[in-house]
Amino acid sequence: MEQISFGEEARIEATNEPHLACVLLLDTSGSMAGCIDNLNKAVNDFKLQVCKNEDSKNRVDVAVVEFNSNVQTIQDFVPISELNPVNLVANGYTAMGKGIQTAIKLVKERNQFYNNLGTPCFKPWIFMITDGMPEGEASSEIDIARQMIREEGAKGAHGKLKFFAVAVDNANRDVLMSLTNRVIELREANFDGIFNWLSDSMTVISVSSPDNENKLNPLPNDARKYDPDRDVSDW
Repeated sequence: MEQISFGEEARIEATNEPHLACVLLLDTSGSMAGCIDNLNKAVNDFKLQVCKNEDSKNRVDVAVVEFNSNVQTIQDFVPISELNPVNLVANGYTAMGKGIQTAIKLVKERNQFYNNLGTPCFKPWIFMITDGMPEGEASSEIDIARQMIREEGAKGAHGKLKFFAVAVDNANRDVLMSLTNRVIELREANFDGIFNWLSDSMTVISVSSPDNENKLNPLPNDARKYDPDRDVSDW
C-alpha cells in the first residue's frame, strides 16, 4: 500500500480509502502518577490491536495530546502503524480546557487535509482520559473548550465530532457531563479494557462506509456509562 507524505507532519496511507482520525487526549497531571504506567501500556497495546486488521491499519490515523500544567502534542497525526511508543510522565496541574482546544484544532486540520486530498473520512473522535478537573488555567479556557465541542457536534445533520471523556478515580463528573454526554466511568484505573473497546470501535467504524452510523460494542465490565439512560450503541 503506497504511503503519501506531505512533510513530517502529514502522512497518510491509502488516500482512496475512507479514513478515521482519533486524538488520544491524555491527562498527565501529578495525580495520575499511580496509573501512568498502565496508561502507557494501554496506549501502546492499542496500536497493536488496531493494526491486526489490515483495513483499520490503513485507515485509522492517530494523534496524542497530553495536558498537565501545559499542553503538548506528543504525536501529530500519523497512520496508526507509525504511532511512536508513548512514555508519559505524570506531573503538574490539569490544563484540560487548553488540551481540548488543541485536540479539536488537530481534528479540524486533519479533516481539511483529507478534504484537500479528496479522501473520504469518518466523523473524528477525541478520546479524553482524566482523573480530575480543570486546574492551573483560567476558567475561561474550559468555557471555550465546551463551546467548541458544542459547535462541532452541531454541524451538519449528525455533527462533525465525537468527543468521549473517560473518568478515572476522582474525575469531576459534573464538569465532564457539561462537555459531552459520552462520559465513561472506570471502576478502577486499569485501562486495558477501555482501550480494547476503543480499538474494537476503531476497527468497526473504519471497515464500514462513512455514510453508516455504526453501533458500538457494549463497554467492558470494568466501565460504565455515567448517564445510564443512554445506550452506548447510539454513541
